[in-house]
Amino acid sequence: MRKLITMALAAIFMTGNAFGAMHFVHLKAKTDIERSKIANIIHIDQVIEDSIYAVVNEDDLKELKKEIGYLLIETHVYVPKGPKNNSEEIEFPKKDEKYHTYKETMDVLDEMARKYPKIVTSLSLGTSVEGRELKGLRITGPRNLKSDAFIPGIFFVGAHHAREHLSTEVPLLLLKYLLENYGTDQRITDLVNGRDIYFVPMLNPDGAMHDIKGRKYKMWRKNRIENSKGSFGVDLNRNYSYGWGTGGSSRRETSDVFMGPKPFSEPETQAVKKFVEEHANIRIILSFHTFSELILYPWGGKKDGVSGKDGQVFTKMAETMSKWNKYKPMQASGLYVATGDTCDWAYGEHGIFCFTFELSPKSRWRGGFYPGAKVIEPAFQANILPALYLIDKAADPYGVLKK
Repeated sequence: MRKLITMALAAIFMTGNAFGAMHFVHLKAKTDIERSKIANIIHIDQVIEDSIYAVVNEDDLKELKKEIGYLLIETHVYVPKGPKNNSEEIEFPKKDEKYHTYKETMDVLDEMARKYPKIVTSLSLGTSVEGRELKGLRITGPRNLKSDAFIPGIFFVGAHHAREHLSTEVPLLLLKYLLENYGTDQRITDLVNGRDIYFVPMLNPDGAMHDIKGRKYKMWRKNRIENSKGSFGVDLNRNYSYGWGTGGSSRRETSDVFMGPKPFSEPETQAVKKFVEEHANIRIILSFHTFSELILYPWGGKKDGVSGKDGQVFTKMAETMSKWNKYKPMQASGLYVATGDTCDWAYGEHGIFCFTFELSPKSRWRGGFYPGAKVIEPAFQANILPALYLIDKAADPYGVLKK
């Protein structure tokens, strides 16, 4: 195990971190109650049986020792070195250049809009803390672009969390796949003609670009708002209003799961709120994250499951999709309680069937948040059929219960 830890730290930190000392922590949590206590303080990176693994900053480690030191088994310190030339270049580290920077992502979206004007229009949800446009695409049939008729909609969103760069790559590849196969693949042509399909591949561009500045990974998770005491960042996936602040998040500004001073305090989450509420045709949302290979659905903020037919729909859809991508389907709080997330808000406030895909790799030992460019294509391929399934079922999610 010690050798595995050393290898994981080397992979994670080989390109530096902006905060000085970081700590790999191992905690023992035999129950979901204990896991939820941990989640109130830090982000849990990996759950393996009764072991919890995470990388935390100095402040988080101090809080762990203070609040639940009895669960802490071991820690390993690593003091990463910054770039020698203090470079401000925004580009991925060598060998990971296949990943898209913000500019490259915007270029792809612009190119797709120019190349397929009959079925594509550009979207702008607003701007980030640092003024970057939160751009996306609407893909739909030619007749729908100028029509006011009700068309069932689905929303794919990536990169709530900065260091989860694969969560941008998969929706980018999916939207290109739909466009490149429209008109030649009958199933895709029919789906596009009958749906409004919205893609926003990079919701947290400031955080994502900060994470790679100087071609050095920094393990950055949050956005880049300046907090009241000089620290930076709010966890966007703890900033939604439903159940906000009732568990699995922190009021400490330095915490990686800092929920923000109030619900929807951040321009990025405000943009999602406004967009979803202005598009009443959205019936399904898929939020891409990494890592662990999981299909998660509400509730994340409470142990109770979704009741009635809706609960059956969530379970049926997740189990069906898991047959294709081989991810584990489960209610989100089965890992630990976490409140203020996208899917609890989407379903709790608007009745939208929302899923979170925790993409590859399966574990920290296989690369964690930085698994390399080799995982991009397999992760995309694994999720083509689940994506097409969700697009199809956006017309009538309850139809999955029919024989």
